[in-house]
Amino acid sequence: MNMVQLILFLIISIQTVTADKEVVPAFLIDDDQVMKDLKYDANPFNKMSSTDFGDIVHEIIKRSEGVIMFIENMFCTEDLSSKDKLGTPFFHLRQGLLNKSVKYFPAVTEPYSILNQIFQPQPFTVFFLNIGTKLELPDKFKYIYVFFEDGKNESRTQALRRHDLIIKQVYFVIRQLKAGPIVAFYTGKYNPVVVEKLSFVEIEPIAKPLDQSVFIRSAGAIFKFRDVETVSVSRRSAFRQVPLVAEEIWEDNKLSTRMAYSEFELQFNFEFGPNKWMLDSVTLYEGGEEVGRTQMDVCIPWEWSYICGEPLIIANTRDGSSVTISQYQIQPLKEGNTSNETGNFGKAVNCGPYFSSHILSGLLVGFIFLGILAYGIITLSDCGTNDRFDDPNGKTFTADVGHH
Repeated sequence: MNMVQLILFLIISIQTVTADKEVVPAFLIDDDQVMKDLKYDANPFNKMSSTDFGDIVHEIIKRSEGVIMFIENMFCTEDLSSKDKLGTPFFHLRQGLLNKSVKYFPAVTEPYSILNQIFQPQPFTVFFLNIGTKLELPDKFKYIYVFFEDGKNESRTQALRRHDLIIKQVYFVIRQLKAGPIVAFYTGKYNPVVVEKLSFVEIEPIAKPLDQSVFIRSAGAIFKFRDVETVSVSRRSAFRQVPLVAEEIWEDNKLSTRMAYSEFELQFNFEFGPNKWMLDSVTLYEGGEEVGRTQMDVCIPWEWSYICGEPLIIANTRDGSSVTISQYQIQPLKEGNTSNETGNFGKAVNCGPYFSSHILSGLLVGFIFLGILAYGIITLSDCGTNDRFDDPNGKTFTADVGHH
């Protein structure tokens, strides 16, 4: 079987799985052999469905005392085949494959999403590690997430070699702390490789786009979002699902409504006055920790909603990415107010400026033409007339010009 493992590692080093950003390779680290009877397809061209991967995770929960998730932001089979003068960056993973303590799933559909749904990230279960970072674990835990922080001046291969060492060290330490078996996953959020498939389709009339807005109603407010996206340097992801209202807190004349997406949470903070309400700010959370905030300071009369066609952007100070809502409409409800049971928005105040770019362009062109017209009128008004004219029947008018 050692030879089979070696052949498998060579295959993943020279082959590339059909590129899809939802299909990501994954490793199962199992030094305690709790899943030694696991049967799976190691063919890199066959995808493992999210359901099958979820069944494996649930079985691991039954057999182990703890689970560690090592997560790359971007991960693909090209990373496994990368090398430098020191060789492969995955020395310890390769040793695990040879010792049968590591299992390799070459193509799993959305493994991070499945792990994220089964193991809900909490502030005390999420860690961002670099070499030398101290790992402070809670007294009792069933799972933890470990994300990697890369240096600015290191290559991808150097970063992966450092990640391989961190995985080895963290897994070793936690196995010493836990009395029972420990299992770890090593995978990524997305596959950065994108392959365009050529296809020829008949030309059809452009259909009118459907309204892809999402309507959310909580006890304290109603929302309407369109085109919620996360944007980073290398990728863009759209979120079409209806978010879950995770938490809503009333405090004096304030309201905080938090909505949970699969990868982040958004919290809308309101303040209330006697005749108006104010959208104070929008906060971005990851793993229960605040990573970004956009100040709004929008004041609207009661029973009116606030609508905006300009993108709302909340920057992530941790990794430089951002969450963007292309269009949105918001209206809070007074606590205990039942006058808006239908959930419909009231009259809207638009965020658009009084002078849009089109209006300013028109005014600029108008002022240019008015300037030309004014110059022409002034020039005509300065034109003088002769005080004498030649008499055709009289002596010709002459003017003496002195020479100096």
